[in-house]
Amino acid sequence: MIVSKTTAPFLALLLVTSAYAVENVKVTGGAKYWYQTTAEEDTANNDMFQQKTSVGVAAVELGASADLYKGLKGKVSVIGLDSLGLEQSFVKDITTAGAGWESDNGYYRTQIWVTEANLDYKISNTSFTVGRQALNTPLLMTERWNASFNTFDAALITNSDIPYTTLVAAYVYQHNGGASAGNATAATGFPSTTMHNGSYYGFGSSYNTTTKRMTDGDERAYVFGAVVKPTKDLAINAWYYAIDEVTNAYWLDAEYKISGLFLGIQNSGMENDASATADDAMFTAAKVGYTLDKLVLDAAYSTTATGNTDTRSITNIATGDKSKAYTQSVFQDGAAVGTRDTDTWRFGVAYKFDALNLSASIQDMNQNGATKPNDGMEFDLIATAKVGQYVNLTGMYIHQDIDYKSAAETDKKIDAIRLIAAVKF
Repeated sequence: MIVSKTTAPFLALLLVTSAYAVENVKVTGGAKYWYQTTAEEDTANNDMFQQKTSVGVAAVELGASADLYKGLKGKVSVIGLDSLGLEQSFVKDITTAGAGWESDNGYYRTQIWVTEANLDYKISNTSFTVGRQALNTPLLMTERWNASFNTFDAALITNSDIPYTTLVAAYVYQHNGGASAGNATAATGFPSTTMHNGSYYGFGSSYNTTTKRMTDGDERAYVFGAVVKPTKDLAINAWYYAIDEVTNAYWLDAEYKISGLFLGIQNSGMENDASATADDAMFTAAKVGYTLDKLVLDAAYSTTATGNTDTRSITNIATGDKSKAYTQSVFQDGAAVGTRDTDTWRFGVAYKFDALNLSASIQDMNQNGATKPNDGMEFDLIATAKVGQYVNLTGMYIHQDIDYKSAAETDKKIDAIRLIAAVKF
């Protein structure tokens, strides 16, 4: 198991502290298998549930938390990933933690790393969290949709002295947000969330697909936020991000809920400090929804400003993949709807049965200024169920229909099924 130089001191401190009065010890754990099969019409990969069209990986998580001293808590968690040898006959590639590998014989081996190792101290209305941790901010966040999840080596301060307001400040030293998983022979390019074996790097890092090595950008992130709830029905968020030689960005949103009605607006901007010719990116979205007993209906629209080819996509800075945009879907996610000169509509419906949650959405995306301008339609059908106390099952059907505006590109119709079986213990 690899432990970074920034994580080791916190693990040591947790062990030393544990020699004293430790209370409220909680041990958690879980296991899951994450699988997806995809078929593309009019290509050689047009059959689902074949090895050449399937990806998958197994994950096991173990964690412990405890009260170490008055106001002081500690937390440690570890994740392990393994292909279970199924790349020999069942799947073509793993789904996460692929980028950053350096040899074919190490690509499918068991990967283990520390996902969280932190101390949290609270005094009065102020909390300090130092060490490896998950973050949940609009443009720098932990994504949990995949088999593994990205985390950050950071120092976080929150304060709620001001009525109805929580102030947040963070210094983020490094993270393990990843690029595509695929190796030289599989080359599925499946979007990942973590670097190979959980390796952590500074912001501005780059992955060379030829050498299979990372170049550490060594840049750090500074985050400032305010979460304001003047009434129980209204929430306002304001965030600012500064990463030297990478980006300066902001995120604003406001959401209002009353009598089943939901109204929300989002606005975000992002610079590309690595390019002297890049335009500032701008994203704006609105959503309206209504909840009637177990039925939820919603509609959302987003638009981005026109920009040149160096303009950044407004999405999670750590992964370049998901976002909190109202209009994102499973495949056409934050990286897609946040791309320059893009207009997107999304309509959704969800219903909660006794043991089953069922949701469906249709998304229409029009990209005018992207590298490969296209009109993309996506339909998602998602079912989640809890079996007993410990087992959770998720099934997704995704249909994507892409019409390219360039004659050099071939239109695509893609169908995918994603299955996730998870157990907590």
